[in-house]
Amino acid sequence: MSWRKKSYEVLPALSVRGPELRRSLRLVTVSWMFGIVWMSIIAGSRVNIFGRMIGFKDFHFGMLSAVPFIATFGQIVAAILVERTGLTKQQFLTCGTIHRMLWFAVAAIPALALLPILPSLPASWAVWTMLAVLAVSWFMCALSTPPWWTWMGDLIPKRIRGRYFASRARFSQALRIPVVIGLAIWLDHVAQTNKPVTAADQPELLWAICGVFAVAAIFGTIDILCFRGMREIVPTAREGLRTPAIAIMARPPSRRDVTGALGYAGRYIASVVDQALLDPLKDKMFRRYVLVGATITFNFTVAGPFFWRQMLECLRFSQLGADFLFLVVGPVVSMLAVKAWGKLIDQWGRRPVLMLGSALVVFSLAPYFLASPYTPNPRFVTECVNWISAAVGGLVGAPGWEVLGPTAPVGAWLIMCCSLLVGGCGWSAIMLAQNSIILGFADGHGRSKYVAASAVLISLGGILGGITGGIVAGSLHFLQEAPIVVGPFLWNNWHATFLLSIFARILTLIWVARMPDPGSRKIRDLMRHVSYNVYNNVATRLFYPLRIFGWGRGGKETRNNQTRR
Repeated sequence: MSWRKKSYEVLPALSVRGPELRRSLRLVTVSWMFGIVWMSIIAGSRVNIFGRMIGFKDFHFGMLSAVPFIATFGQIVAAILVERTGLTKQQFLTCGTIHRMLWFAVAAIPALALLPILPSLPASWAVWTMLAVLAVSWFMCALSTPPWWTWMGDLIPKRIRGRYFASRARFSQALRIPVVIGLAIWLDHVAQTNKPVTAADQPELLWAICGVFAVAAIFGTIDILCFRGMREIVPTAREGLRTPAIAIMARPPSRRDVTGALGYAGRYIASVVDQALLDPLKDKMFRRYVLVGATITFNFTVAGPFFWRQMLECLRFSQLGADFLFLVVGPVVSMLAVKAWGKLIDQWGRRPVLMLGSALVVFSLAPYFLASPYTPNPRFVTECVNWISAAVGGLVGAPGWEVLGPTAPVGAWLIMCCSLLVGGCGWSAIMLAQNSIILGFADGHGRSKYVAASAVLISLGGILGGITGGIVAGSLHFLQEAPIVVGPFLWNNWHATFLLSIFARILTLIWVARMPDPGSRKIRDLMRHVSYNVYNNVATRLFYPLRIFGWGRGGKETRNNQTRR
């Protein structure tokens, strides 16, 4: 059955308003409650540990970071399908479901090692199988992304987009916290710290992670299927239905042989590239945004997997410690800041918020160069945490439970908290501003074409970042054995990728300052507004006790004059 026939089983709406709009927006939020569980599982330390157990090296981790961006080229195909059919729902449901269910295949990779015809883990076949499965999965994700953004661009009113996505993020992050903490505690319980992290030495941990990936596939699939109950929207223009933004014009082959087929394929691809990629680049605003987005993606992916490796292997954090930093501290800060960022986007525009967020994430990388395995541990923090854990353990029959042992890297963990506090606030601003820009592209003529073109061109930064990070970390691997020592600090090959990320983040600030954004206000005005509000809040809370006791209200004569008036 075709997507068009499936779509018209429930007649698409020309618009959604009133109670139906509120119901749809609630459903989008509820569906992401399942999606955030999927994302929390596949984005934590589990993927890093699973990769190491099946045979990943530094270069493979770089490729793992680049695979989602390589697959983004599938968004061009998705945009062609959306523009030719004018429909989005069935394409999103079909491709999105396949994307999430392929995590069952990732979970089954260790089971294949039980076959007598395949070598045991770690093995190169397992590494490339995982990369191939994830490449197909992310390609399906690319096919489902432009339909979703186009659908949401037609559904969510412009005036509330910043606040809506901020509220959606707050609800999802609140659910993410208990999921991450509970999962990390359980996997730390399964893991044996006195043994190497290999498939042969810790099979229980390997199979536990496989089960977690299977659970992630279930929750991720439910997230996609929740959209079955929503109405598809076919927007109209003044003259009627919108005309397709992509109309492939390729002369049919004159000869029915291999040469004619290859010639037709070449003309078809050239027409696709011209209409889907080169045509959007004629827009100055689009070009500047793509440059900003590609730089942001590069600075994130060039060091992405090595943030986790630095925490787990160099600083010796437990899974709970690393996951708590990345998936609890950062999201909590984001959850607290996202409402304010959403209001600022609606009131001041996207460029000022993007500028502030980019400035914050530059400073968030400094603690990575200041934390080391030899960072002194504040004893009072260890004793306080263990006192609390012992009290909690007494309630469940384990009165001697200690979370932090004598060798726990508490000092380094506290330093890294500073990174996540600043970075979580900055990245929430960047993500909200980028979402608002993409939805803006989905409003005008070209809708899915601009969404797909921006994703594909921005993904070039992710591809370059992942490959560059893998090559740099692999070529400087000798620094693992002989790190650079500067006082109490140890810097290895992963710090080289962190340094590249800092340079890219500074470059992002330059591009954002030159990015046009119609309707946005000046960054100086926003800084003045924020500083004024901060000053008022601090001053009010600082001098409030004085006002309670009547200090500063004037003498008796002043009060009598006020009474006469």
